[in-house]
Amino acid sequence: MTNAALVAVLWLAAALLSQAMAHAATQTFAVWLSSGITFAALLVGARWTWPALLAGVALAATAWGMIGHQLAVGPALAYGGVEALSMALGAWVATLARHDHTSPRGAAALLAGALVAASTGATLAAAMWVWLRPGAGFGVEWRTWFLSTLVGLLLIAPLVTAFRGFRVRRSGGLAMAPFLGGAAAFAVFIAAVLLVFADHAQQRWGEVAATLAYLPMPFLLAASLLWGPRGGTLATLLGALLIIGRTAQGGGPFAVHEGFAGEAVIEVQGFVTAWVMVLLLTRALAEGRRVALARAREWQLRYERTLRAVGVASVEYDTVSGSATWGDGVADVLGPAAARAASLQDWLDLIDPAERGLVQAAWQQVADGARAASEQAYLLRLPGGATQRVRERLAAVQGGDGRVERIVALLDLVAEEARHG
Repeated sequence: MTNAALVAVLWLAAALLSQAMAHAATQTFAVWLSSGITFAALLVGARWTWPALLAGVALAATAWGMIGHQLAVGPALAYGGVEALSMALGAWVATLARHDHTSPRGAAALLAGALVAASTGATLAAAMWVWLRPGAGFGVEWRTWFLSTLVGLLLIAPLVTAFRGFRVRRSGGLAMAPFLGGAAAFAVFIAAVLLVFADHAQQRWGEVAATLAYLPMPFLLAASLLWGPRGGTLATLLGALLIIGRTAQGGGPFAVHEGFAGEAVIEVQGFVTAWVMVLLLTRALAEGRRVALARAREWQLRYERTLRAVGVASVEYDTVSGSATWGDGVADVLGPAAARAASLQDWLDLIDPAERGLVQAAWQQVADGARAASEQAYLLRLPGGATQRVRERLAAVQGGDGRVERIVALLDLVAEEARHG
């Protein structure tokens, strides 16, 4: 019940903020943030908590219908029911696959749920408004509800899901370099918005005013990527609200020419929605790549630590260039001379001349696909006159076309054979 009451309070606070950003001439809401509160609460809450959350939201929406829209009790209850039903349906769609919403698949599910929620709510609400006010147009009401709700969902839901489970930590957060880079990009974005979306844009910028709306957005994209899911969603929310607020008050390129009252609001809704989708998907792709790289690095470290613990070194050879990529710890296992071997030829130069030809022939057979693997032992002659016998196991790695692209090798010292010649 505590969470339901908190969501209800936040819902009403978001409604007041949305009302404060209404279009100055038509009182049309450019963004409806309250539905974003509902949608986000359902996304991060367990399914068994949904009834209580939806009850709290329905009560808050009913109160808003009576206060904000001067509806009677019956229509106000219908208003609250539309909010609860549409957001519940959208959240159900967004959580069907149970993906992390900062991942590419999770972001796609969130977008699908937001579209379902906004379109369902718009359809039910437009029908209700036409019933209550026969002179209202269904298409106009549907468009107004759908766009303002969709923008609110796409601004609030990613922010809340990104901060789910957030804890203040002394370390392990964003590094200083990306933080400062993102701060610089966001500062440039704010400055560009204040210039482009200033009052009397046409007088200031002339005929090019309408084309300048896109100027600040690459800087918001850069800040979003540098700051990651949490900082990026917060930057997106603040930036979008600034653009929407300036447009709603008559500033910026969208307000230069209005064919009808409120056209600027519709244009900025479409503009912000498109960019928020781009930012959401771009962040998700970047986060998916970062997570994949982190997991790959974890496995690599685990693999290399295991090899080092048992006294084995690893190396990968490119079969075309012959370049060698050694795993960590090779100097501990085979010595610094081996770690400096940057190619197959460098490694062959360390092998005793009497055995070099056989080793090279075995390597070439694996590279040509004649053998899938090979194992041999041979003597290394190191700088300073030292010698050591190593055991090498080669294995071929094939590409998609069936050809051998790389050769991996595991090497260890043959016991009791390390000595000076």
